[in-house]
Amino acid sequence: MFVHRKFTRYIFLFIFFLTMLVGCAQTWSARVTQFEEWPEKTVGATYYVHQTDEQKNNLAYQSVVDAVRAAIGSTGLIQAPEEKARFVVYVNFQNPLKRKWIERYEGPYLTPFGGYWGGLYGPGPWGFGAHSGWTVFPIDVYENTLSVRILDRDQDGKEVYQARAMSETTEEDFLTQISHLAQAVFSDFPGVSGQSRIIEKRIN
Repeated sequence: MFVHRKFTRYIFLFIFFLTMLVGCAQTWSARVTQFEEWPEKTVGATYYVHQTDEQKNNLAYQSVVDAVRAAIGSTGLIQAPEEKARFVVYVNFQNPLKRKWIERYEGPYLTPFGGYWGGLYGPGPWGFGAHSGWTVFPIDVYENTLSVRILDRDQDGKEVYQARAMSETTEEDFLTQISHLAQAVFSDFPGVSGQSRIIEKRIN
């Protein structure tokens, strides 16, 4: 009987900590808002990314443009010189650091070994205890925002697509964020005009 209980305890511990590890898997999310009046039969149509002289000499901005070029290929558009392109793409990226207050629920959850870690309810089964409560604390986050506008020269420069994707991160992580945001901007292109949605993806 003692051996059986001890074995059961180890199984419970293994499942508990395995669940905790799985729950710690990181996910990336962004809010995407888009508006469109996209013309028909544009597969194979050409585009170019409009840049000012200052933007052309900005290496960080060039990284943003490269990410957009990589993601826009899924729409069927093809990059071309300015004088031959039908569509004109405008790109803007910002990532200001802002202070936010976060309210987080701390339980109930099980804590190993009970004792002083047992929380409000004392030790639970096999020496475990439960804890519960809310915590409010400040946190600095980067608001990463990628905005894309596409104008159609065949319609006298009419705006036919506008999208903005925003994510929040505690670390700047510039290159990773612009890559994910560029993919989010053109996800399910051209989408439903006026739609705002959350895109999530698991990251390593």
